[in-house]
Formats: sequence, C-alpha cells, structure tokens
Amino acid sequence: MRLPASAPCLALFLALLPSAVPAADAPADVPDGEVARVARMHDEAKTIRETAEARFIDEQIDCYKRFLVNRCLDQARERRVQDIRRARELDLDASRIELAEKNRKYAERKADEAANAPQQAVERAENEARNRAETEERLRRLSEKDAERIRTEQEAKSRGLREAEARSRHEASEAQRRAEEAAAAAQRAEQARSDKADYEERARKNAEKKAEKAAKAAEQAGTDRAAYEERARQNAEKKAAKAADKPAEAPKPQ
Repeated sequence: MRLPASAPCLALFLALLPSAVPAADAPADVPDGEVARVARMHDEAKTIRETAEARFIDEQIDCYKRFLVNRCLDQARERRVQDIRRARELDLDASRIELAEKNRKYAERKADEAANAPQQAVERAENEARNRAETEERLRRLSEKDAERIRTEQEAKSRGLREAEARSRHEASEAQRRAEEAAAAAQRAEQARSDKADYEERARKNAEKKAEKAAKAAEQAGTDRAAYEERARQNAEKKAAKAADKPAEAPKPQ
C-alpha cells in the first residue's frame, strides 16, 4: 500500500517509529467501530513484524548451511524489509484514521464552542460576577472576623495591662509595708541599744558612786580608828606619867 502524496512528511516520520500507538491507547473520542478497526490494523502490523523477525532468524540459520551464503542472507533481509514496510504501512493507515478522527472531533468541538460562545460568555460573566460577589463576601467576613479578633486582642491586652498595673500597685504597697516594718524594727533595735547603753551607763555611775562611798567610808573608818588609837595611846601615856610621878608606898610590916 502506498502513501498519498499529500502526507509524505507525516508518513516519513511515522515510518521511522519502531511501532505505532497500540490499539489500547486509541483516543476515547474515536467511534467504537473505528477503534476496533484501528486495533486490528495495529495487531496485524505487530503480527507481521514478529513473524518477519522470527522467519529472518530461521532463514539466517538456514543460509549458513548453503553454498551461496551472502545471496541467501540478502534475500532473507529483503523479505524481512518488505514485511516490516508492510507492517509500518498498516500502522500508518491506523494512525491516519486516528488523526482524521481527532481532527474531525477537534473541528466539531471548535464549531460547538463558536456556536455556544455567546451563551458561554454570558455564563462566564455570571460566574465571574458570582465569584467576585462570593470573594467580596468572604473578604467582608474575614474583615469582620479580623475586627472581632483585633477587638478581643485589644480587650485582652487592656485587661492584662490593668491586671499588671494592679499587681504593680499591690507589690509596691507590699514593698512599702515591708520597708516600713523593717524601718520600725531597725528603730526599735536602735532604741533598745540606746536604752541598754543608758541603763549600763546609769549602772556604771551607780557602781562608781557606791565604790566612792565605800572608799570614803573605809577611809573615814581608818581615820577614826587612827584617831581612836591616838587618843588611847595618849591616855595610856598620861596614865603612865601620873603613875611615875606618884611616890612609892613603903611596904607594911607584917
């Protein structure tokens, strides 16, 4: 089978391919009858190709048993090439059918699109308007949610600031109270130290006065004793002098 002259480039390109698209991969928009036909053509091309390869292998083995080996091999290659070309032509025919059907479906789809373009434009405009309205509504809701969230956050922040200020005032009051208590305790301790020093000073002075009085008393007692002893000595001396001046009496006779 020869290719039409209108598609030499396509035929050349597809002929260079090792195999056309399998029938299982045929486009979904190809009619069922054409799908089956295309599948049979691809299967037949595959069978021809596999048969040609298997026969060529067998003929190569047989050629080496003959006298004119090269001629036999050339003939075997020629038969293989002809079969491969026939398989490729089947694949090309199947591919042309698929391509033609694709082009027909594409043209029909474009025609439908052109016929439905005004209605589609209206629907597209309606969809865009609806989407824009939905987007604006979502943005409005998000804005309201953001405003509510910001208000809640601000209230929480204000409440936190008030609580922190109250804690600061309470802590300052407690610190002032502790400072006043510490100052009062220090003042009491200082007063106690002062009172103790005053008491010790008075006790020392009283002890000094008592010691001074005792010393004076002891000194007076010593002075009185010395005066007394002096008077006693003088009296004794006077008595001794009187006794010495008095004449001695004669002893009485017995």
